[in-house]
Amino acid sequence: MRGLALLIELALVAGTLGKVTTVRKTGTKPTGYEVDFVFTPNSTTHASSVLLGGFPFFSESLHASLSKTDGYSPYEWGSNMFSMRMTPDYGNEAGTLSGLEMKRNEKTGDWEVTVPLPSGTWLYAYYPNCTTGNWRNCDVAIVDPSNLPIEAFPGDQSLSAIQLPFDPTFQVNDYSWQLPLQDASKEGMSASIDTHHQGQPIHIQVNIHDVGIYLPNEYGKIRNKKYPVLYLSNGGQGSDSDWFQQAQIHNIVDRLINTGELEPTILVTLNWYDLGFTLEEYQTNATLQAEYLDVVGYARFFNRVRENLFSYLMPWVDENYEVSNSSSHRAFGGLALGGTLTYAMLFNATDYFSSYCVMSPTPAPDGGDGQYNASFNPDLRNVGILTGAGFYDTTFDAARNWETTLAEQNVTYLSHYAMNGAHQWSTWQEIAYIYLREALWKPVPYGRKTSLKQFNSLPLIDF
Repeated sequence: MRGLALLIELALVAGTLGKVTTVRKTGTKPTGYEVDFVFTPNSTTHASSVLLGGFPFFSESLHASLSKTDGYSPYEWGSNMFSMRMTPDYGNEAGTLSGLEMKRNEKTGDWEVTVPLPSGTWLYAYYPNCTTGNWRNCDVAIVDPSNLPIEAFPGDQSLSAIQLPFDPTFQVNDYSWQLPLQDASKEGMSASIDTHHQGQPIHIQVNIHDVGIYLPNEYGKIRNKKYPVLYLSNGGQGSDSDWFQQAQIHNIVDRLINTGELEPTILVTLNWYDLGFTLEEYQTNATLQAEYLDVVGYARFFNRVRENLFSYLMPWVDENYEVSNSSSHRAFGGLALGGTLTYAMLFNATDYFSSYCVMSPTPAPDGGDGQYNASFNPDLRNVGILTGAGFYDTTFDAARNWETTLAEQNVTYLSHYAMNGAHQWSTWQEIAYIYLREALWKPVPYGRKTSLKQFNSLPLIDF
Protein backbone atom coordinates (compact mmCIF):
# COMPACT_ATOMS: atom_id res chain seq x y z
CA MET A 1 0.00 0.00 0.00
CA ARG A 2 1.20 3.52 -0.67
CA GLY A 3 0.57 7.10 0.27
CA LEU A 4 -3.01 8.29 0.35
CA ALA A 5 -4.41 4.88 -0.62
CA LEU A 6 -2.79 3.34 2.45
CA LEU A 7 -4.18 5.97 4.77
CA ILE A 8 -7.69 5.64 3.36
CA GLU A 9 -7.70 1.88 3.82
CA LEU A 10 -6.29 2.16 7.31
CA ALA A 11 -8.97 4.70 8.15
CA LEU A 12 -11.67 2.17 7.18
CA VAL A 13 -10.43 -0.21 9.84
CA ALA A 14 -9.68 2.45 12.42
CA GLY A 15 -12.49 1.17 14.59
CA THR A 16 -10.61 -2.05 15.19
CA LEU A 17 -7.03 -0.80 15.05
CA GLY A 18 -7.47 2.56 16.76
CA LYS A 19 -6.99 6.01 15.26
CA VAL A 20 -4.43 6.42 12.49
CA THR A 21 -2.98 9.33 10.55
CA THR A 22 -5.48 10.38 7.87
CA VAL A 23 -5.99 13.00 5.19
CA ARG A 24 -9.29 14.93 5.24
CA LYS A 25 -10.81 17.23 2.65
CA THR A 26 -12.13 20.27 4.52
CA GLY A 27 -13.16 22.62 1.72
CA THR A 28 -11.96 25.48 3.93
CA LYS A 29 -8.91 27.70 4.26
CA PRO A 30 -5.99 27.64 4.19
CA THR A 31 -5.41 24.67 1.84
CA GLY A 32 -8.71 22.79 1.56
CA TYR A 33 -7.13 19.72 3.20
CA GLU A 34 -5.95 18.75 6.66
CA VAL A 35 -3.96 15.85 8.05
CA ASP A 36 -4.86 14.36 11.39
CA PHE A 37 -1.53 13.09 12.68
CA VAL A 38 -1.87 10.41 15.37
CA PHE A 39 1.02 8.84 17.22
CA THR A 40 0.24 5.79 19.34
CA PRO A 41 3.20 5.08 21.61
CA ASN A 42 4.18 1.49 22.30
CA SER A 43 4.87 0.01 25.71
CA THR A 44 8.47 1.19 25.68
CA THR A 45 7.75 4.78 24.64
CA HIS A 46 7.26 6.97 27.70
CA ALA A 47 6.85 10.51 26.46
CA SER A 48 6.07 13.67 28.34
CA SER A 49 5.85 15.52 25.01
CA VAL A 50 5.91 14.68 21.29
CA LEU A 51 7.01 16.94 18.45
CA LEU A 52 5.80 16.45 14.86
CA GLY A 53 8.65 17.28 12.49
CA GLY A 54 10.48 16.24 9.36
CA PHE A 55 9.08 18.69 6.81
CA PRO A 56 10.39 22.24 6.44
CA PHE A 57 8.18 25.17 7.28
CA PHE A 58 7.21 27.71 4.63
CA SER A 59 8.66 30.79 3.05
CA GLU A 60 7.83 33.11 0.18
CA SER A 61 10.07 34.79 -2.34
CA LEU A 62 10.26 38.19 -0.64
CA HIS A 63 11.71 36.68 2.51
CA ALA A 64 13.78 33.77 1.16
CA SER A 65 17.48 33.49 0.43
CA LEU A 66 20.37 31.14 1.15
CA SER A 67 20.93 32.98 4.42
CA LYS A 68 17.43 33.48 5.81
CA THR A 69 13.75 32.70 5.64
CA ASP A 70 10.89 33.60 7.96
CA GLY A 71 9.66 30.03 8.41
CA TYR A 72 5.88 30.34 8.38
CA SER A 73 4.00 27.47 10.05
CA PRO A 74 1.38 25.46 8.10
CA TYR A 75 -1.35 27.39 9.91
CA GLU A 76 -0.02 30.60 8.32
CA TRP A 77 0.23 29.08 4.85
CA GLY A 78 -0.62 31.20 1.81
CA SER A 79 -0.86 30.23 -1.84
CA ASN A 80 2.38 32.12 -2.63
CA MET A 81 4.39 30.05 -0.11
CA PHE A 82 6.65 27.06 -0.53
CA SER A 83 8.30 24.63 1.85
CA MET A 84 11.99 25.50 2.07
CA ARG A 85 14.74 23.81 4.01
CA MET A 86 17.66 25.80 5.31
CA THR A 87 20.79 23.86 6.25
CA PRO A 88 23.32 24.29 9.05
CA ASP A 89 25.90 25.52 6.55
CA TYR A 90 23.75 28.37 5.29
CA GLY A 91 21.60 30.53 7.50
CA ASN A 92 19.47 29.76 10.53
CA GLU A 93 17.92 26.32 10.07
CA ALA A 94 15.57 26.85 13.04
CA GLY A 95 13.46 29.07 10.80
CA THR A 96 12.37 26.10 8.72
CA LEU A 97 13.12 23.00 10.78
CA SER A 98 10.91 23.78 13.72
CA GLY A 99 8.29 21.23 14.69
CA LEU A 100 4.69 21.25 15.88
CA GLU A 101 3.75 20.26 19.43
CA MET A 102 1.31 17.37 19.62
CA LYS A 103 -1.34 17.09 22.32
CA ARG A 104 -1.97 13.96 24.34
CA ASN A 105 -5.47 12.49 24.16
CA GLU A 106 -6.12 11.52 27.76
CA LYS A 107 -8.77 8.97 26.79
CA THR A 108 -6.72 7.00 24.28
CA GLY A 109 -3.17 7.86 25.27
CA ASP A 110 -2.45 8.90 21.67
CA TRP A 111 -0.63 12.08 20.71
CA GLU A 112 -2.52 14.13 18.11
CA VAL A 113 -2.25 17.28 16.02
CA THR A 114 -4.21 18.49 12.98
CA VAL A 115 -2.22 20.28 10.29
CA PRO A 116 -3.34 21.97 7.05
CA LEU A 117 -1.03 21.11 4.15
CA PRO A 118 -1.10 21.81 0.41
CA SER A 119 -0.74 19.19 -2.33
CA GLY A 120 2.36 17.09 -2.72
CA THR A 121 4.57 14.79 -0.69
CA TRP A 122 5.32 15.50 2.95
CA LEU A 123 7.90 13.63 4.99
CA TYR A 124 7.47 13.48 8.76
CA ALA A 125 8.32 11.67 11.97
CA TYR A 126 7.50 11.85 15.68
CA TYR A 127 10.05 13.10 18.18
CA PRO A 128 9.25 12.19 21.81
CA ASN A 129 10.63 14.23 24.70
CA CYS A 130 12.14 16.82 22.39
CA THR A 131 12.18 20.26 23.97
CA THR A 132 14.42 22.08 21.49
CA GLY A 133 11.58 23.02 19.12
CA ASN A 134 13.87 22.00 16.24
CA TRP A 135 13.41 18.39 15.17
CA ARG A 136 16.94 18.16 13.78
CA ASN A 137 18.21 18.50 17.37
CA CYS A 138 16.02 15.77 18.82
CA ASP A 139 17.61 12.55 20.08
CA VAL A 140 14.94 10.11 18.89
CA ALA A 141 12.86 10.00 15.67
CA ILE A 142 10.01 7.48 15.28
CA VAL A 143 8.29 6.81 11.96
CA ASP A 144 4.49 6.67 11.97
CA PRO A 145 3.42 3.17 13.05
CA SER A 146 0.22 3.59 11.02
CA ASN A 147 2.11 4.72 7.90
CA LEU A 148 5.39 2.83 7.69
CA PRO A 149 7.95 3.94 5.09
CA ILE A 150 9.14 2.05 2.03
CA GLU A 151 12.54 0.87 3.14
CA ALA A 152 15.23 -1.65 2.33
CA PHE A 153 15.29 -2.92 5.91
CA PRO A 154 13.72 -1.78 9.21
CA GLY A 155 15.26 1.51 10.23
CA ASP A 156 16.60 2.33 6.77
CA GLN A 157 14.23 5.30 6.46
CA SER A 158 13.75 7.79 9.29
CA LEU A 159 10.67 9.55 7.89
CA SER A 160 7.17 8.48 6.88
CA ALA A 161 5.55 10.05 3.80
CA ILE A 162 2.06 11.40 3.33
CA GLN A 163 0.62 12.77 0.08
CA LEU A 164 -2.17 15.29 -0.36
CA PRO A 165 -4.37 16.09 -3.36
CA PHE A 166 -4.77 19.51 -4.96
CA ASP A 167 -7.66 21.86 -4.20
CA PRO A 168 -7.87 24.59 -6.88
CA THR A 169 -10.13 26.72 -4.70
CA PHE A 170 -7.33 27.50 -2.26
CA GLN A 171 -4.12 26.39 -3.95
CA VAL A 172 -2.19 27.53 -7.02
CA ASN A 173 0.51 24.88 -7.41
CA ASP A 174 -0.73 21.43 -8.37
CA TYR A 175 1.59 18.59 -7.34
CA SER A 176 -0.83 15.80 -8.18
CA TRP A 177 1.83 14.32 -10.48
CA GLN A 178 3.48 12.95 -7.32
CA LEU A 179 0.42 11.03 -6.12
CA PRO A 180 -0.52 7.38 -6.82
CA LEU A 181 -2.80 6.58 -9.72
CA GLN A 182 -6.43 6.32 -8.69
CA ASP A 183 -6.63 3.00 -10.53
CA ALA A 184 -4.19 0.77 -8.64
CA SER A 185 -4.43 -1.90 -11.34
CA LYS A 186 -2.34 0.37 -13.60
CA GLU A 187 0.49 0.81 -11.13
CA GLY A 188 3.97 -0.46 -11.74
CA MET A 189 4.97 -3.55 -9.85
CA SER A 190 7.67 -5.08 -7.77
CA ALA A 191 9.92 -7.74 -9.15
CA SER A 192 9.53 -9.54 -5.86
CA ILE A 193 8.23 -13.11 -5.80
CA ASP A 194 7.16 -12.82 -2.19
CA THR A 195 4.35 -10.85 -0.60
CA HIS A 196 5.44 -7.33 -1.53
CA HIS A 197 2.40 -5.32 -2.57
CA GLN A 198 2.05 -4.38 -6.21
CA GLY A 199 3.63 -1.01 -6.77
CA GLN A 200 6.21 -1.38 -4.02
CA PRO A 201 9.84 -1.54 -5.13
CA ILE A 202 11.83 -4.59 -4.28
CA HIS A 203 14.98 -4.48 -2.22
CA ILE A 204 17.56 -6.99 -3.43
CA GLN A 205 21.13 -7.67 -2.44
CA VAL A 206 23.36 -8.47 -5.40
CA ASN A 207 26.79 -9.57 -4.31
CA ILE A 208 27.51 -6.61 -2.00
CA HIS A 209 25.01 -4.30 -3.68
CA ASP A 210 21.69 -3.19 -2.28
CA VAL A 211 19.34 -2.24 -5.11
CA GLY A 212 15.74 -1.22 -5.64
CA ILE A 213 13.81 -2.32 -8.73
CA TYR A 214 10.68 -0.85 -10.31
CA LEU A 215 8.98 -2.59 -13.24
CA PRO A 216 6.31 -0.95 -15.41
CA ASN A 217 2.79 -2.36 -15.21
CA GLU A 218 2.99 -4.13 -18.57
CA TYR A 219 6.26 -5.91 -17.72
CA GLY A 220 5.98 -9.65 -18.36
CA LYS A 221 2.76 -9.28 -20.34
CA ILE A 222 4.30 -8.62 -23.78
CA ARG A 223 6.30 -11.48 -25.18
CA ASN A 224 10.00 -10.80 -25.89
CA LYS A 225 9.72 -7.06 -25.24
CA LYS A 226 12.90 -5.35 -24.03
CA TYR A 227 12.66 -2.25 -21.86
CA PRO A 228 14.79 0.85 -21.39
CA VAL A 229 16.42 1.15 -17.98
CA LEU A 230 17.13 4.23 -15.87
CA TYR A 231 19.66 3.97 -13.05
CA LEU A 232 19.11 6.49 -10.24
CA SER A 233 21.64 7.17 -7.51
CA ASN A 234 21.03 8.18 -3.93
CA GLY A 235 22.82 11.11 -2.35
CA GLY A 236 25.15 11.25 0.62
CA GLN A 237 24.18 8.94 3.50
CA GLY A 238 21.25 7.67 1.43
CA SER A 239 20.16 4.25 0.24
CA ASP A 240 18.38 2.45 -2.59
CA SER A 241 15.06 3.15 -0.83
CA ASP A 242 15.38 6.95 -0.98
CA TRP A 243 13.96 7.53 -4.45
CA PHE A 244 10.91 5.42 -3.62
CA GLN A 245 10.20 6.66 -0.10
CA GLN A 246 11.30 10.28 -0.17
CA ALA A 247 10.59 11.11 -3.82
CA GLN A 248 7.77 8.59 -4.44
CA ILE A 249 9.36 8.16 -7.87
CA HIS A 250 7.21 5.11 -8.67
CA ASN A 251 4.08 7.28 -8.53
CA ILE A 252 5.63 9.84 -10.88
CA VAL A 253 6.68 7.15 -13.36
CA ASP A 254 3.29 5.40 -13.14
CA ARG A 255 1.48 8.61 -14.04
CA LEU A 256 3.76 9.52 -16.93
CA ILE A 257 3.57 6.02 -18.40
CA ASN A 258 -0.21 6.03 -17.98
CA THR A 259 -0.56 9.30 -19.92
CA GLY A 260 1.84 8.17 -22.64
CA GLU A 261 4.41 10.86 -21.78
CA LEU A 262 7.05 8.29 -20.83
CA GLU A 263 7.91 5.02 -22.51
CA PRO A 264 7.47 2.09 -20.07
CA THR A 265 10.78 2.04 -18.22
CA ILE A 266 12.56 -0.08 -15.62
CA LEU A 267 14.07 1.83 -12.68
CA VAL A 268 17.11 0.61 -10.78
CA THR A 269 18.00 2.57 -7.63
CA LEU A 270 21.48 2.32 -6.18
CA ASN A 271 23.24 2.24 -2.86
CA TRP A 272 26.98 2.83 -3.19
CA TYR A 273 27.77 2.38 0.48
CA ASP A 274 29.24 -0.85 1.94
CA LEU A 275 31.01 -1.82 -1.28
CA GLY A 276 34.19 -2.74 0.54
CA PHE A 277 35.85 0.66 0.19
CA THR A 278 35.05 4.10 1.58
CA LEU A 279 35.21 7.73 0.57
CA GLU A 280 37.69 8.40 3.36
CA GLU A 281 40.25 6.19 1.60
CA TYR A 282 40.24 8.59 -1.36
CA GLN A 283 40.34 11.91 0.47
CA THR A 284 43.01 14.39 -0.60
CA ASN A 285 43.90 17.98 0.11
CA ALA A 286 44.07 18.80 -3.57
CA THR A 287 41.12 20.71 -4.97
CA LEU A 288 38.62 22.08 -2.50
CA GLN A 289 35.29 23.51 -3.61
CA ALA A 290 33.00 25.57 -1.40
CA GLU A 291 35.73 25.29 1.27
CA TYR A 292 34.93 21.70 2.20
CA LEU A 293 34.35 19.54 -0.87
CA ASP A 294 37.33 17.47 -1.99
CA VAL A 295 36.76 17.41 -5.74
CA VAL A 296 39.72 15.16 -6.57
CA GLY A 297 38.93 12.71 -3.78
CA TYR A 298 35.29 12.46 -4.74
CA ALA A 299 36.18 11.93 -8.40
CA ARG A 300 38.53 9.06 -7.52
CA PHE A 301 36.01 7.46 -5.17
CA PHE A 302 33.13 7.58 -7.64
CA ASN A 303 35.25 6.23 -10.45
CA ARG A 304 35.90 3.26 -8.17
CA VAL A 305 32.14 3.00 -7.59
CA ARG A 306 31.59 3.15 -11.35
CA GLU A 307 34.02 0.30 -11.93
CA ASN A 308 32.31 -1.74 -9.23
CA LEU A 309 28.83 -1.18 -10.70
CA PHE A 310 30.00 -2.30 -14.13
CA SER A 311 31.63 -5.39 -12.65
CA TYR A 312 28.71 -6.59 -10.54
CA LEU A 313 25.38 -4.76 -10.57
CA MET A 314 24.81 -3.92 -14.21
CA PRO A 315 25.62 -7.42 -15.52
CA TRP A 316 23.17 -8.78 -12.95
CA VAL A 317 20.42 -6.41 -14.17
CA ASP A 318 21.09 -7.40 -17.78
CA GLU A 319 20.91 -11.08 -16.90
CA ASN A 320 17.78 -11.01 -14.75
CA TYR A 321 15.50 -8.45 -16.44
CA GLU A 322 14.24 -7.82 -19.95
CA VAL A 323 16.35 -4.73 -20.55
CA SER A 324 17.53 -3.36 -23.86
CA ASN A 325 21.23 -3.76 -24.66
CA SER A 326 21.31 -0.52 -26.65
CA SER A 327 22.90 2.58 -25.15
CA SER A 328 19.97 4.56 -26.56
CA HIS A 329 17.82 2.81 -23.94
CA ARG A 330 20.14 3.24 -20.96
CA ALA A 331 20.24 6.35 -18.77
CA PHE A 332 21.82 7.44 -15.50
CA GLY A 333 20.92 10.13 -12.97
CA GLY A 334 21.73 11.13 -9.43
CA LEU A 335 21.37 13.85 -6.81
CA ALA A 336 23.93 15.65 -4.66
CA LEU A 337 26.84 13.21 -4.20
CA GLY A 338 24.94 10.95 -6.58
CA GLY A 339 25.30 13.79 -9.06
CA THR A 340 29.05 13.38 -8.71
CA LEU A 341 28.63 9.67 -9.47
CA THR A 342 26.66 10.74 -12.55
CA TYR A 343 29.68 12.82 -13.62
CA ALA A 344 31.86 9.72 -13.28
CA MET A 345 29.52 7.90 -15.65
CA LEU A 346 29.27 10.84 -18.06
CA PHE A 347 33.01 11.39 -18.37
CA ASN A 348 34.26 7.81 -18.13
CA ALA A 349 31.42 5.69 -19.54
CA THR A 350 30.10 8.28 -21.95
CA ASP A 351 28.85 5.98 -24.70
CA TYR A 352 27.34 3.34 -22.39
CA PHE A 353 24.36 5.58 -21.54
CA SER A 354 22.56 7.90 -23.93
CA SER A 355 21.13 10.23 -21.30
CA TYR A 356 22.29 11.77 -18.03
CA CYS A 357 20.47 13.76 -15.35
CA VAL A 358 22.68 15.67 -12.88
CA MET A 359 20.78 17.10 -9.90
CA SER A 360 22.33 19.45 -7.33
CA PRO A 361 25.88 18.20 -7.98
CA THR A 362 27.99 18.06 -4.83
CA PRO A 363 30.64 18.85 -5.92
CA ALA A 364 30.97 19.66 -9.61
CA PRO A 365 34.32 18.84 -11.22
CA ASP A 366 36.89 21.58 -11.09
CA GLY A 367 36.55 24.00 -13.99
CA GLY A 368 39.96 23.06 -15.40
CA ASP A 369 39.33 19.32 -15.21
CA GLY A 370 40.40 17.63 -18.46
CA GLN A 371 37.33 15.39 -18.30
CA TYR A 372 35.36 18.33 -19.70
CA ASN A 373 37.45 18.44 -22.85
CA ALA A 374 35.18 17.34 -25.67
CA SER A 375 38.15 17.30 -28.04
CA PHE A 376 39.48 14.29 -26.14
CA ASN A 377 36.00 12.85 -25.51
CA PRO A 378 33.83 13.82 -28.52
CA ASP A 379 31.03 11.52 -27.33
CA LEU A 380 30.14 14.25 -24.81
CA ARG A 381 28.54 16.07 -27.73
CA ASN A 382 26.45 13.04 -28.68
CA VAL A 383 24.60 12.29 -25.44
CA GLY A 384 21.66 13.93 -23.72
CA ILE A 385 22.41 15.95 -20.57
CA LEU A 386 19.89 17.62 -18.25
CA THR A 387 21.21 19.45 -15.23
CA GLY A 388 19.69 21.52 -12.49
CA ALA A 389 19.34 22.46 -8.84
CA GLY A 390 17.09 24.49 -6.60
CA PHE A 391 17.09 28.27 -6.85
CA TYR A 392 17.88 28.36 -3.10
CA ASP A 393 20.10 25.29 -3.30
CA THR A 394 23.53 25.30 -1.66
CA THR A 395 24.82 23.68 -4.87
CA PHE A 396 23.36 26.33 -7.19
CA ASP A 397 26.75 27.82 -8.04
CA ALA A 398 28.35 24.42 -8.67
CA ALA A 399 25.53 23.48 -11.05
CA ARG A 400 25.74 26.73 -13.00
CA ASN A 401 29.54 26.76 -13.14
CA TRP A 402 29.77 23.35 -14.75
CA GLU A 403 27.11 24.38 -17.28
CA THR A 404 29.31 27.31 -18.23
CA THR A 405 32.22 24.96 -18.81
CA LEU A 406 30.06 22.64 -20.92
CA ALA A 407 28.98 25.59 -23.03
CA GLU A 408 32.62 26.59 -23.54
CA GLN A 409 33.22 23.07 -24.89
CA ASN A 410 30.16 23.36 -27.19
CA VAL A 411 28.46 20.53 -25.32
CA THR A 412 24.70 21.00 -25.47
CA TYR A 413 22.49 20.41 -22.46
CA LEU A 414 19.11 21.20 -20.97
CA SER A 415 18.65 22.65 -17.50
CA HIS A 416 15.85 23.00 -15.01
CA TYR A 417 16.10 25.06 -11.84
CA ALA A 418 13.33 24.63 -9.28
CA MET A 419 12.42 28.22 -8.52
CA ASN A 420 11.02 27.34 -5.09
CA GLY A 421 13.58 24.67 -4.29
CA ALA A 422 16.44 24.30 -1.84
CA HIS A 423 18.69 21.28 -1.24
CA GLN A 424 15.76 18.98 -0.51
CA TRP A 425 13.70 16.15 -1.97
CA SER A 426 10.96 18.37 -3.40
CA THR A 427 13.62 19.93 -5.66
CA TRP A 428 14.80 16.55 -6.93
CA GLN A 429 11.24 15.34 -7.41
CA GLU A 430 10.60 18.29 -9.69
CA ILE A 431 13.82 17.95 -11.69
CA ALA A 432 13.22 14.21 -12.10
CA TYR A 433 9.65 14.85 -13.24
CA ILE A 434 10.79 17.32 -15.91
CA TYR A 435 13.58 14.97 -16.99
CA LEU A 436 11.28 11.96 -17.27
CA ARG A 437 8.57 13.88 -19.10
CA GLU A 438 10.57 16.13 -21.40
CA ALA A 439 14.00 14.61 -21.96
CA LEU A 440 14.35 10.91 -21.21
CA TRP A 441 14.34 8.69 -24.34
CA LYS A 442 14.07 11.76 -26.58
CA PRO A 443 16.55 12.30 -29.45
CA VAL A 444 20.04 13.24 -28.28
CA PRO A 445 21.96 15.43 -27.89
CA TYR A 446 19.41 17.62 -26.15
CA GLY A 447 19.47 21.07 -27.63
CA ARG A 448 17.53 23.70 -29.49
CA LYS A 449 16.52 21.51 -32.43
CA THR A 450 15.13 18.66 -30.34
CA SER A 451 13.79 20.17 -27.16
CA LEU A 452 13.17 23.91 -27.21
CA LYS A 453 9.66 23.53 -28.59
CA GLN A 454 8.83 20.99 -25.92
CA PHE A 455 9.93 23.27 -23.10
CA ASN A 456 8.13 26.28 -24.54
CA SER A 457 4.94 24.23 -24.61
CA LEU A 458 5.08 23.33 -20.92
CA PRO A 459 2.01 24.43 -18.97
CA LEU A 460 2.53 27.56 -16.93
CA ILE A 461 2.80 25.88 -13.55
CA ASP A 462 4.63 27.69 -10.78
CA PHE A 463 6.39 24.78 -9.11
